[in-house]
Amino acid sequence: MRKRSSAIFLFAAVFIAMPLFAQEGWDSDLAGVVDQYIDQRYEGDSADTDTLLNQLRAAGITNDKDLESVLRRPRATYPDSSELVGKTTVHDVECLHVDYKTRFFMYVPSDMDLTKPVSLVIVGHGGNSSMSQDRAESTAKAYLKAYQGLADQMKAVLIAPASCRGWGQIGNSLILSSVSIVQRKIRVDPDRIYITGQSMGGHLSFRSALSLPDRFGAVSPHSGGYDFVAKKTIGNLINVPGYAIWGKREPYGINTDNRTNQAWAESHSLDWKFVEKNGGHEIYQDELANVGKFFAERPRDLYRDQVYIRTGGAIKFVKTWQIKGWPEHEVFSDSKPLRWNMRHWLEIQPRPELEESLTILAKNLGDNKIEVSSQNVRNLSVFLHPNMVDLSQPVAIVVNGEELFNSKVKTDPGIMFELAREFDDRGRIFWARVNLEIKSDNEVEIEIDSE
Repeated sequence: MRKRSSAIFLFAAVFIAMPLFAQEGWDSDLAGVVDQYIDQRYEGDSADTDTLLNQLRAAGITNDKDLESVLRRPRATYPDSSELVGKTTVHDVECLHVDYKTRFFMYVPSDMDLTKPVSLVIVGHGGNSSMSQDRAESTAKAYLKAYQGLADQMKAVLIAPASCRGWGQIGNSLILSSVSIVQRKIRVDPDRIYITGQSMGGHLSFRSALSLPDRFGAVSPHSGGYDFVAKKTIGNLINVPGYAIWGKREPYGINTDNRTNQAWAESHSLDWKFVEKNGGHEIYQDELANVGKFFAERPRDLYRDQVYIRTGGAIKFVKTWQIKGWPEHEVFSDSKPLRWNMRHWLEIQPRPELEESLTILAKNLGDNKIEVSSQNVRNLSVFLHPNMVDLSQPVAIVVNGEELFNSKVKTDPGIMFELAREFDDRGRIFWARVNLEIKSDNEVEIEIDSE
């Protein structure tokens, strides 16, 4: 975002160059400055980034590794959490991207140590997109209780937002806005955030995997989903692990759709587990321990070897569903965009005028070589991190059979901090970016496992 500087930095201490985290008091002050910067979200601009980086340099923090450490550190302070442990509490939430307010319920197991980084699990409740607020809250609270055993087993914080607007883009904003609030109350590990839910919440979990996969370590849809093979969107499930559960006697074709998705996922060796139970449209308590184990073993992998995107339109939240009885909501699509054109280390430029989908598959082949196949993508950004490539050596990027880039890439701390600020995600860290213009198209195919 490029706006007039909000000039919120009030920290005026004079830093003396010294090793990172050399003095506890100095470190606490510095953490507060970084918190202020992240808390700007969409109100910040590049001038604020320059101000912060100059302060960090004055403190002796100049190399990219130490800058990343600063971002990954916890907040300087958190509120007293003693009233949260072992209890279910209710919290107001105002969506950041749209004018919708509601509440979420939070459960913290009694044996949790909130001084350490913790996992966070979001539960999407069932119902419909025309529920009253009272019914949405009572349903959310019931779902929180139903999934409480999952939180106890994982020793994870559990939240259940109440939505009377369904789980479309308002729902996505509600989920992400709730996470932002929790992160300021509790030290949440940004790489251990998970989402699950049943019925309408199962649809939410699948949609999260399809369009917001880099926000979560894994997803677990229960009694939800559609035939994503027929919709030609199932390839997006490559980007995040999942544990899907449904019953043999599901309504709405959920059972047959999940079987179709299962066959495709297994033939393409996706990190997904599909479990069909001998029952109907319900929450299968006997599977929650397995879901917890699946989640615990899968922290988010932002630097995964391959990333796939198939999408279209504006690729951001621009309008709400047109549901009878809903008020006319204002979507802050320009000033506070909720966008999903960035997945892991790929970012594509939307082409809303195009009727066809934009499709891309990128593979990190190792040895500093990235291979891309794309169709209808014209502008692509590839974000880089030392976990992906050796940034001291040239990086080669081949797109549709043509080498479009082969050079050393200069790191840019501004990219690192501005991404973390926009997404409110201090684990979304990249050191560099390569921008490419693509003039060709290629058929994008996801390989089938031959074993």
